[in-house]
Amino acid sequence: MSQPPVKRSLCAHCGYPTGQCVCHLIAPVTGDVTVWVLQDKHEAKHAKNSARLFALCYDKTRIVSFAEPEQLSAFMDAVDPEQALLLFPGEQALAVESLSQAKIAAIKHLILLDGTWPKAKKMLWLEERLGCFKQGKFTHAPRSQYEIRKSPNAEALSTLEAAVYALECCGNAQISNIRDFFSDVIALQWSKQPEEHKHRS
Repeated sequence: MSQPPVKRSLCAHCGYPTGQCVCHLIAPVTGDVTVWVLQDKHEAKHAKNSARLFALCYDKTRIVSFAEPEQLSAFMDAVDPEQALLLFPGEQALAVESLSQAKIAAIKHLILLDGTWPKAKKMLWLEERLGCFKQGKFTHAPRSQYEIRKSPNAEALSTLEAAVYALECCGNAQISNIRDFFSDVIALQWSKQPEEHKHRS
């Protein structure tokens, strides 16, 4: 009779296996904008999900399970569409890099769809209420550094990278500390990965 697999112990704070704990790398950052991450249920379980890394650093992060109607409704009740920007490259999306100071000052809520590109599009299609939010897109985003996880194309950013870049465009000077934290985490993850696993998504 085979023995059940031994469960790895997890850090109570960061949620990573104790041998890959990132708590010593965390760079706390504050800001005026609340970042809402609407998360696909499969993405929530992904070992390489970057949203939870962002939440470890940025104190005004709220992760919402897209599969939970009560959480989604609470999010909709909490966010004023006039003070929010949804990151999605729709036809009417505004270039985040070109927003006026007045429009930047009005943004109190930044919304991201956390999932693969097909999942993100599906979330927007399934939840019609998201149509009330203005959309923002990037025109000069930096190249993704998250090489440990496959991307659909060279322009794709992880959720963490997208949130950091958007907040930088909105004037948060401290937010670059999270990019440094992410680089340190990636280096740690690479060092712990078996060679044959390094290019799996």
